[in-house]
Amino acid sequence: MMENTGVVKVGLCVMALSLAAMNVRAQEAAAAEAKAEDAEEQVKVFEPLVRIASIRGVCEVNNPDVKHYAAAIQNKAYPLGSSFRTADGTATLIFSTQDTLNLGTNTEVIVTACTKNPDARVVRLLSGSFKTNLRDNLPDGSFNVITENANCLSLSGRGEYSVMKDAEIDIFQVGTVTGSTRIEGPQFVVPALRAANTINIQTSPGRSLTRMTSIYGDFAVVLENGTEEPQNYTMTPKSVVKIWREKAPIGGRTVVSVLAVNHVGTAQHRFAYVVGRPVLATGDLVDPERAADPEAEDEKLPSLVSDEKPAAGKEKPAAEDDADGDK
Repeated sequence: MMENTGVVKVGLCVMALSLAAMNVRAQEAAAAEAKAEDAEEQVKVFEPLVRIASIRGVCEVNNPDVKHYAAAIQNKAYPLGSSFRTADGTATLIFSTQDTLNLGTNTEVIVTACTKNPDARVVRLLSGSFKTNLRDNLPDGSFNVITENANCLSLSGRGEYSVMKDAEIDIFQVGTVTGSTRIEGPQFVVPALRAANTINIQTSPGRSLTRMTSIYGDFAVVLENGTEEPQNYTMTPKSVVKIWREKAPIGGRTVVSVLAVNHVGTAQHRFAYVVGRPVLATGDLVDPERAADPEAEDEKLPSLVSDEKPAAGKEKPAAEDDADGDK
């Protein structure tokens, strides 16, 4: 009789352990499923369509399915690839319940998905201005602004962006109120334009000259100098960086000259180099002691472009020059 009782007790223990193990596995499965759902929600930062609201005045949309401009419809969602433009009016583009963009008057933009990340958004600013109202904690690369002469990447927070023309000069101005953005352009990068910073970027036709001016705040700019270690410069209000570009008459490579001056106009950095030819770089020509002297006279920046004209039939093809540079 006692042996039977022992068998029953062992059976009950085994059953209890089995039930406990099943309960643990069920909890683990539920936790894994919940984690997967949370991860999926985190990946989908924005809605798949762009909704337009708060239309005031004239606002038109070019839906890629329709392929022509028509009056925008209040609170309607449009597919990515649509172009939006305002005349004497304004409108708001809604990407999610927490992320919006306010179009100014006489503004035209195109909204697309990022090529490498379909969940990210790209706004190409063709003309006019807009203000962003984005989350401060957006994942890197989620929201980007593209223009003809510079790109703003990984936007977050609130900011103001505008493009305009003054004669033939393209002017792109970026001001961050909160959050930050990274600015990339030819031969320069602003790693982080943060809260209360504003930069003005002017570009001449053909990108022969780029002029960057700090309007508000202090921020770093990284300048290519033809070597593996670019030049870092901290811009302060009224400081200026100028980048000149010219095609070499022999070889056709781009020759770049850079000048950075502080708020009183004293040269802080100046150098020149040939793109793709590290051996043809002047290095920084500004003496640190002279840079600290506001009365120091600027010296002429040497040119890496030869003034000699090649003899007839003796000009070296650009393709051949490029091939030599790769050796």
